[in-house]
Amino acid sequence: MDYTILGRTGLKVSVAGLGCSGPSRLGLRQNKNPTDAVAVARRAIDLGVNFIDTAEWYGTEPVVGAAIADVPRERLVLSTKKTIPSLG
Repeated sequence: MDYTILGRTGLKVSVAGLGCSGPSRLGLRQNKNPTDAVAVARRAIDLGVNFIDTAEWYGTEPVVGAAIADVPRERLVLSTKKTIPSLG
């Protein structure tokens, strides 16, 4: 796996990240078992992916949490977002 520095943060991230939304949502959108989705995320980590993008709205945060539960925190860079209800 190749790595690069993320902007001016100094964080070393894999050039291939794991996006947990899109048409698949780690397979959850195709009615795959959450265990299968955890396996997808674990495989990416095992291959050297250390940048993971998820969000509450994607519905994948629990799966990502399960996948990274035993991975040392310093090995991963997580990006997540929170949906804020409109004020109007």
